[in-house]
Amino acid sequence: MKTIFNKYFLLGVALLFVGRSLGQKVTTKPTFHINFSGESSLSTPTADKPQSKLWYMDSYWWALLPDSLGPTLWQRTDEGWKEHPEISNKLRGIPGRADVWYENREITAVGVSDSSLYVFRMVPKSSSSVYWQAKILKSLKIPKKEPKIETATIVKDAVGAWWVAADVGGGAIYVWGSKDAKHWSRGILIGENISADDICSIAALKQSVIVIWSDQKNESVYCREHKNGQPLDDWDAIQIVEAGNKTADDHINLAVSGDGTLWAATKNSLDKVGSPQLVMRIRNQEGSWRNFPYLDLTHDIGPSRPVVITTPNPALVLEGHTVYDHRNKKRYSDRIAFGIIDTTSAGILIKQTEVIVPDTSLGIMINNVTGPKAAFPPDGPWIILASDRKGNIYEADLKPFFDRPGYR
Repeated sequence: MKTIFNKYFLLGVALLFVGRSLGQKVTTKPTFHINFSGESSLSTPTADKPQSKLWYMDSYWWALLPDSLGPTLWQRTDEGWKEHPEISNKLRGIPGRADVWYENREITAVGVSDSSLYVFRMVPKSSSSVYWQAKILKSLKIPKKEPKIETATIVKDAVGAWWVAADVGGGAIYVWGSKDAKHWSRGILIGENISADDICSIAALKQSVIVIWSDQKNESVYCREHKNGQPLDDWDAIQIVEAGNKTADDHINLAVSGDGTLWAATKNSLDKVGSPQLVMRIRNQEGSWRNFPYLDLTHDIGPSRPVVITTPNPALVLEGHTVYDHRNKKRYSDRIAFGIIDTTSAGILIKQTEVIVPDTSLGIMINNVTGPKAAFPPDGPWIILASDRKGNIYEADLKPFFDRPGYR
């Protein structure tokens, strides 16, 4: 059934408390609702963990989210989130779960289903952004007979080549490359013999692109680089980011600072009360990695699905995650929290704030934060989205909490 968003903020659908750690309760309106009519595979429209579905353009936030028929485009206006139906009409039938790359008022995205990958492009018809055009660029050839793809991500490198990375066939990592986003290489195998539950993500650095993936079977996190301008299938050797002590799990989200620092928010599979549940992996410009475990698992609370987002201030990088509350067996008290990454502090995160706390009477489990690939804008709100299994989508503006004097 077609996705249904409310044109305006929905008073009374959900109650959120913003800024709980600041000692105040500020009520805010729920963002919008999506009705999938039993399409359980789409019931958390802000998933997947590595993917980015938001961008800031023409002084507005935009979101690319799935419904049961394909991708849908939404604009955050003064009256609420509004759909651009011309996109859903043009792209009907291709996978709606997509990762987006924004550049110069143009969106290039990869849509992923269990057995297919589609690269498509969206551009506004004029400077007003009132009407958008869309075009399917390529259906990527999947090298396995039974692909079983969980997720995929897309980037453009510094010399203009395009890259898609995905887990394929329940045990292998592939990339596809293109010089124009229209003509793509075959799938290039860069990692294999991992568990069926593992995933990957790709990021664009100044001199290369880098793919990071988990390997729970061998308790390792790996990465592999492709230097800009080299042949598409010429990849450097596999590097070990960290190994041992159950350091790997299928939770990966990446961001790159303006100075070329790569931030990888991940989860381990230790799952031991009293031990850190998440790991922030930081790669400097010279290519050296540091791994920082953080946020202990307790009997009551479990942090999960971390994301990392940069800001206009190079010293201010934000981490967000879902707080699973196990005191309620149905997890109706789950919430979304953010903090500032500070590697000099013992806990890695400072100024932690619960930014989305749905009313427990709704009987929902909130999860899957999504944000922009690029840094938050200097001249606009810092918007993130999360969603629940009933199709409610929640918004938080992080700027009032973290873009403040003394926070960096």
